[in-house]
Amino acid sequence: MRSFKIGLQVTTAMLIARVIFAQDIIQPGQSTRGAGPERAVALNNGFIVTFAPGTSKTARALAALQAGAQVRHNYDNLAAISITASSNAANSLRNNPAVIRVIQDSIHRGRAKPGNGGGTPITFDTRQLISEGVQRVGMPQSDSDGAGVGIALLDTGIDFNHPDLAPAPNTAATAYNSFTPGASCQDDGGHGTHLSGLIAAQNNTIGIVGVAPLARLYCVKVLDSTISGADSVIMAGLDWVLQNHSRVSPHIRVVNISFGRPLADGETLDTSPLRPLIQSLYRAGIVVVAAAGNNPDVEISQIIPAAFPEVLTVGSTVASNGIRTYFLFGLDIPSVPADTASGFTTDGAGVTISAPGEERSDIVTLGSVGCVGLQYGTLSTTLNTGGATRKLVPGLQEARGTSFAAALVSGVVARVMQKQLVPATSNGAEVEGIRTWIRNNASRIGAAPVNHPWAGVVYDYTFDGVREGIAQAPN
Repeated sequence: MRSFKIGLQVTTAMLIARVIFAQDIIQPGQSTRGAGPERAVALNNGFIVTFAPGTSKTARALAALQAGAQVRHNYDNLAAISITASSNAANSLRNNPAVIRVIQDSIHRGRAKPGNGGGTPITFDTRQLISEGVQRVGMPQSDSDGAGVGIALLDTGIDFNHPDLAPAPNTAATAYNSFTPGASCQDDGGHGTHLSGLIAAQNNTIGIVGVAPLARLYCVKVLDSTISGADSVIMAGLDWVLQNHSRVSPHIRVVNISFGRPLADGETLDTSPLRPLIQSLYRAGIVVVAAAGNNPDVEISQIIPAAFPEVLTVGSTVASNGIRTYFLFGLDIPSVPADTASGFTTDGAGVTISAPGEERSDIVTLGSVGCVGLQYGTLSTTLNTGGATRKLVPGLQEARGTSFAAALVSGVVARVMQKQLVPATSNGAEVEGIRTWIRNNASRIGAAPVNHPWAGVVYDYTFDGVREGIAQAPN
């Protein structure tokens, strides 16, 4: 739970609002207003080299060696390599007639609200709880629980020791560490474990219940303990899914991506190194669910992979009605209703659907403290914690973000597949069928997401004009 105090002073010209944040994600004195335009962050001495179609892996490796570059990944489903190289070595490869382009490797970050922690997590070890987000999109039922569907979680890993999770084994056949192939896929950042619970926490007597508790999670580690990962590492994870989606049982049919980055200078969707692999997954009938992002100052058209038309992009909303018990000088500080667009969510044309990325926001009176806003993160599983908690990772608390909205929709997609509501076809037709089903069966189409009532006071959220509704799982 994040808290902030609101003090109001009325003048003849305007109402001046002062927002002071304490504990959890926002440091004291910080604002939650948009972070402004984002810029891509380059990986030092990292490059991605794309070769002419048909160039063998051996020829690619030899070209890098001759240029004085070190190969980090040599991809199976793409005529490309990632390298560590000096600028001279990169330029040498640019002059190779077999090379189409050499671009800088760039960093992606997980779509959780950043912060430095504080406070004590709310943990429940003795009873099973249902996240408000899971309740909003639809609790699982005996014939709608994700059974028989594999979901690849591209993230920081999964806590394989968590008693409320049952992912595929942490072995080379069913898990993959893109940083060090063959190494453990155990979570070291917490982000992936929190997502895992929202998607597929078991229906037992502890923790929470996920949207699709009988779906099988496959761990693909592409983010490190800082919840960051480069294009090259993410591409290796996507490459592994393409190579292995039909080799594992149940087959991988959904990919959850709760990270992203801005387009780099001069980069387009067509030249993005991730796009060809995403397109290959699309043609294979694998649904990629992507988080929209947590910066309201940009639109998804500026963020990848959210901007790729092949993915299902998810924005964030508030799961349930907030409580209001405070009035000041007769001024009505509005409560935040369910299905309000999260003030932090990235939006824009192309968002497929919205889902809860936070639970609720209250305006209450706390004794002598006065008017306080309390914003609640998503309840889920947490690294090294047996019960249900809102704590995300060590040092980070109150998990809020489009990451968690995307996880809920991945569970919804698994349930649509389980019930065979869309014919299994190829060349992207199945993906588009599922996109259409989710849009047509959303809750409150044309009414939600609701405009945030704190806009202009706490948030600078701007509405994109489309109320696509809230994702709903099939019964």
